[in-house]
Amino acid sequence: MKTSQILLGVLGLGVLGLVGLMAATNPDEAAFGEFALQQVKTQGCKEVPQIIRSQCPQFVQDNQAQVKKLIVKSTERQNYGLFSLYRTNLSTRSIVPDLPIFLDLPAFQLETVGMLGKFYIYQAEKQR
Repeated sequence: MKTSQILLGVLGLGVLGLVGLMAATNPDEAAFGEFALQQVKTQGCKEVPQIIRSQCPQFVQDNQAQVKKLIVKSTERQNYGLFSLYRTNLSTRSIVPDLPIFLDLPAFQLETVGMLGKFYIYQAEKQR
C-alpha cells in the first residue's frame, strides 16, 4: 500500500469517528431545558426591571419546572443528527404573567446550537 492510501484511510476513520462522536453526543431537548433554565437565572435576570431584579433568580429557582416547561414550549428544535439548532422566543411576561402592566419587560429571541454535549448561543436579540 502506498503512504497516501494509508493516510487517506486514517483520515477517513478519523472523520467517521468524529461523525459518530457528534451523533452520540447531540444533546436532547431535556438537556436544552436545563441549559436554558440556567441561562434565564444567570443572564435573563440581569435584563428584568431593577425593581424585581433581586428576586428573579430565587423566583426562577423556586419555579424551575414551570419555567423550564415555558422555555421548552417556546423553543423549536431542528435536529440534524450530528447537532441540533434551537430557536427560542421567550418573554419575561410569559414566565411571570402577574407583573404589573407598566413594567417594561423584555422579550428575547435566542438561537442556540447543541453539539458535542454542549450548547452555544450564537445569536441573541433583546426585543421590547
